[in-house]
Amino acid sequence: MADSSLLPVLRAFVGFDEDSARRLQAMGPRLEPHYHEIADAFYEAVLADPGARSVLTSDEQVRRLRGTLTGWLQGVFTGPYDEAYFEKRSRIGRMHVKVGLEQRYMLAAMNLVRVGLHHAVMQTAQDGVGTFEDHRAVDQICEIELALMLETYREDYVLKKTAEAESLAVMGRLTAGLAHEIRNPLNAAKLQLDVLSRNAESVQDPSTRRRILRRTKLVQGELYRLSVLLDDFLNLARARRLVPVRCDACALVTEVVELRRPEIESRGIEFINDLESRSCELVAERDRLKQVINNLITNAVEAVAECRQPVIRITSRRLPDDRWEVAVIDNGPGVSSDVAGRAFESFVTTKDAGTGLGLAIVKRIVDLHGGGAELSADPEAGTRASFWIPIASD
Repeated sequence: MADSSLLPVLRAFVGFDEDSARRLQAMGPRLEPHYHEIADAFYEAVLADPGARSVLTSDEQVRRLRGTLTGWLQGVFTGPYDEAYFEKRSRIGRMHVKVGLEQRYMLAAMNLVRVGLHHAVMQTAQDGVGTFEDHRAVDQICEIELALMLETYREDYVLKKTAEAESLAVMGRLTAGLAHEIRNPLNAAKLQLDVLSRNAESVQDPSTRRRILRRTKLVQGELYRLSVLLDDFLNLARARRLVPVRCDACALVTEVVELRRPEIESRGIEFINDLESRSCELVAERDRLKQVINNLITNAVEAVAECRQPVIRITSRRLPDDRWEVAVIDNGPGVSSDVAGRAFESFVTTKDAGTGLGLAIVKRIVDLHGGGAELSADPEAGTRASFWIPIASD
């Protein structure tokens, strides 16, 4: 909870008094018809921003949030403006931390709301302007609300990042220990199976020979899956810090595409390269970004495995706000909005043999580069997985 001693300080600092409270409550009934209009304009602006939009998982979530904002506006003009009121408002800051919304969006969001409220005050005033005192009361409550949100956000963000750092440190030590303990017997088992497979060729009885080979192949498959899982654990644990250098974005993604092309096309998959020729510089760790692109391509390859005419398209482009985006689009069966919203969490997978760590690794690496990642249904069917990172400043 925000420190209760902060409330009287904020009220005094912005000059919020009983007259301010009365004015807000008096304005409420005439402003209420405009709440939905303000909420619509607010989320229209949110959905137009890729960074803010990335934390929204579905149309249903946006619909619920519109209703939440409308309820929040009703509370602003209802009161009472006591400690219980302000504790309820501070929960908004916690919610922003929980969904991963960056703090800068809170500042922009409050400005959008403030502009909408001032416009509504003018629309409902008899003189088409409204009194100075009414507009001042709106500004006062917005300043208090924003200060409480930011303070709660700061408190919860510090706690969240501390917990994440401790969790990563523990996981790193645990994974390194597990890798050492598991890798050696795993390699020994692989070697013995290879020997067994070769010896099975000399078995005279065809039926026995086929049975031995079939069973050794099944075990080899399980050992391979365990090896992949172990590698994913190690990659997730290692993705904690970067050693970035300046690199050419176009050259980096082209390198990955050309390395993967023979394997992909050998599977009968049409692999379309739609990379932007205009290049740009990044400050990034090349190998980590190549891993991100590889993981997205691997996911797409697995997604189109059952398609009659599988197609994977990879695009890259420079976005208007100095960001570089790579997207991998497939024509597989697609994913539900629920899965898309949780796809970057650890151990979330729709594949029988998947580890559920590939996209979690993508998110971790992209976050370290100051970027974002998104998984969504493609309008032409299938799935669109993308990430973006900032372009290097001159």
